[in-house]
Amino acid sequence: MKLQIFSLQGTVYEGETSQVTLPAKDGEITVLKGHIPLITLLKEGEIRTKEKNISIKKGFAEINGEKVVVLVD
Repeated sequence: MKLQIFSLQGTVYEGETSQVTLPAKDGEITVLKGHIPLITLLKEGEIRTKEKNISIKKGFAEINGEKVVVLVD
């Protein structure tokens, strides 16, 4: 699955991953390939993949079965 993380300064991360854990406003969400479509607010925390961990302040994520796009502050 493709993961793209963008900030106002540009691309923070772009790559393939088998799973990503997001700090959603209502609790952590782990996303795997084939996840149902979802848009969610993110709170301060870490976006975690097997390849990399990225700290964020806040943002939102758009999830579909093949791609996760995250916009962060």
